[in-house]
Amino acid sequence: MSYNVNASFSEEQAKLEGTFPVDMYVINTLRSGWEPSYYVNMNEDIYGYSMNASGDLTATETVYTRGKIETGELSTSTIGEISEVSISIPNTNRAMESIIQSRNYLRGCDVYIITTFSKFLPSGSTYRHIGTTPDKNAVMKEKLYIDGVSSNNSAVSFSCKPKFVLKNVVLPRRRFCKECYWALDGDYLGSECDPASNINSASYPTYDGTLEQCKIRNNEARFGGFPGIPGRGIWIS
Repeated sequence: MSYNVNASFSEEQAKLEGTFPVDMYVINTLRSGWEPSYYVNMNEDIYGYSMNASGDLTATETVYTRGKIETGELSTSTIGEISEVSISIPNTNRAMESIIQSRNYLRGCDVYIITTFSKFLPSGSTYRHIGTTPDKNAVMKEKLYIDGVSSNNSAVSFSCKPKFVLKNVVLPRRRFCKECYWALDGDYLGSECDPASNINSASYPTYDGTLEQCKIRNNEARFGGFPGIPGRGIWIS
C-alpha cells in the first residue's frame, strides 16, 4: 500500500481552506472571580467565542487581542521534575507588566489554551473574522495554572503547570519584598494588616508600605515586609 503526499500543499492554501490551527490564550487575571485577558497568536485582533467563569465557550463573540505569543515545548523529566510549559507575551508597551504588577504576578491564576482550526471560528465580512463554519465546541482546550512569572523589557514569561501538580496551592503564598505586603496587596487596614482595628483610619487613610510609616501607626508587629532584603539605588548629588 502506498500513500501520495501532495508536496505543493502550502500554508497559504491551508489558510484559504480554513484548516490551519489557531491557538488562543485566555488568562484569568484573578484568583477568584473572572477577569479574562485574551491573546491570540495572530497579526491582527480577531473575533472568537467568549468564555464564562467556568471556562466554557459560549455562543457570544468577543475580541481576542493579538499578541506575538511564543509557547515553549512541554517540559517533562524522568527524574521527578514537574512538567510545565512556558508562554511568553510581548512587554514592549508595558501592558502585560501593568497587569502582573497590580495582581501579584498572577501566581495561581488559570490559563486556558484553546486550539482549533480556523474554519470553526466565527465567520464575518471583515479581515478580523476568519473561518467559514463557526462551532464553539470544535476546540481542544487545556487548563493550566501560572506557577512562576519573569519579565524584562521585551517579554513577560509565564511558567504554567497542570492542576494535578499544583492542586491550586501557591507557594510561597506571597511575595518577599522590603515594603509591607499588605499595602502592596491592597489590604491596608484589612484583616491581615490591622485585625483589631487599632489604626486610626481618619488620621492615617493611606500607607506607603514602609516600616517607618508602620511604626508611626504603632503597628510594626503586623508589618508584612522584609526590611533586611538588600536594595540598590542611584543617588545624584
